[in-house]
Amino acid sequence: MTFQAIRAAYEDHIRTAAAALTPPVPVFFENQPFTDADAAKEHILMRLDFGVIGEETIGDMVENVRGSLVVEVYTPKGRGPGRSQVVAAALAKALSAMNAQRRKAATGVRASIHPIIGPSFAALEGKPHFFARVGCGFQASYTVP
Repeated sequence: MTFQAIRAAYEDHIRTAAAALTPPVPVFFENQPFTDADAAKEHILMRLDFGVIGEETIGDMVENVRGSLVVEVYTPKGRGPGRSQVVAAALAKALSAMNAQRRKAATGVRASIHPIIGPSFAALEGKPHFFARVGCGFQASYTVP
């Protein structure tokens, strides 16, 4: 099993969707350098937590892994929810597109998501950001390539 290959499948979709926005939005992942200067700007923070691992299957050596995925969007406060809605919608669309991918990539990962919850919004007290959150459960199948 490789958690890194599974994590990368989801991170790549989020990173690609954020880079396609105008202007592009930087994405930070867990345990990645993140400074106060970065926190003051528009950005996306993604967390992926593993839940059920090593679910047994019949046949080939396939591992099914489930968990939860949360993507947080931080945009400038005081300008309305429009930018947060645009960014959150683009990320939700990118995640939903994963379910249409039926073939396994060269990494051996088939990644899909469960229904998306959100986006939910909040103006953060004492922070320069308007906050949006999109979350979902995920299931990934891993076959040794």
